[in-house]
Amino acid sequence: MPMKFRSLAGVGLTAISALTHAQAYPARPIRVLIGWPAGGPTDAAGRIVSQPLSQALGQTVLIDNRPGADGAIAMEMAANATPDGYTLLLANAANIAGVPAMRKNLTFDTAKDFAPITFVAWSSNLLVLHTGVPAKTLGELIQYAKANPGKLTIAAANPPTIFTMAQVKAVAKLDMLSVPYKGDVAALPDLLAGRVHILTGGTNALLPHVKEGRLRALAALTRARTPPAPDVPTIVEAGVPNFSIYNWFALFGPSKVPSAVVTRMQREVSEVVKRPEAQARFAKIGFDTGNAPSRQELPAFITGQVQSWAAAAREAGIARQ
Repeated sequence: MPMKFRSLAGVGLTAISALTHAQAYPARPIRVLIGWPAGGPTDAAGRIVSQPLSQALGQTVLIDNRPGADGAIAMEMAANATPDGYTLLLANAANIAGVPAMRKNLTFDTAKDFAPITFVAWSSNLLVLHTGVPAKTLGELIQYAKANPGKLTIAAANPPTIFTMAQVKAVAKLDMLSVPYKGDVAALPDLLAGRVHILTGGTNALLPHVKEGRLRALAALTRARTPPAPDVPTIVEAGVPNFSIYNWFALFGPSKVPSAVVTRMQREVSEVVKRPEAQARFAKIGFDTGNAPSRQELPAFITGQVQSWAAAAREAGIARQ
């Protein structure tokens, strides 16, 4: 009987502790890690949400950009953070699905070390070309690259660029060089100067330069044409069949983050994303919040994305390094 009493008492104390945490959370500022530089699409998503989320929670939500290694630096920090809800990770598909498909010897497991909290948005990426290259369509770029092997350079600034151009190169059997960068924002100065020629990146960062005539948009890496650039064909329309690498953003915590934190943050972030002002800001930069997986669907969605990116890597001949 005493053993049973102590066991029940332990359960009761655990429940009271969880309830107390739920009522107190958040009691101090929350840090949201982002594995890309300021100004990129993931950063843009974070900043659209962070200010109204701070107001809703009554605590400051701080964006902490930790670029490098395709987001793996921020992911490692988040995986190793104290699971109390005060260090979270805003990650995109390239982080969660692209990194494990491209890198080996990681210190974390995306399937085991992160707790999905809530989906935020889909984004549109553009495949752009420096205007010094005499090609106005993806087909013309392929023909030019075939006629000039080794002359064109890809800014390998993020997994979508690496995957997209690997698929294009595999389909067309092209010889192009790759130069690594820490994100598409970091690659922009060299791209605009013509030192590299090809990049895929967030519509929010690249479209202003397209409108100024400094870059040429060849394709949108989306299922349907993106509203901010309706004249730009999708990558499938442009000639890459069976393309499946799309970008999205979701909020994660360390794997053992309390369920009360997950519930609170999921509710508050979802409410913020639904607000008309947030919807308008998302739409302006080509983000879409429709058809989002629910909290219950999110783990299976992420598992499917990891499998899709891994399959795309194998088909494109991308070796894990």
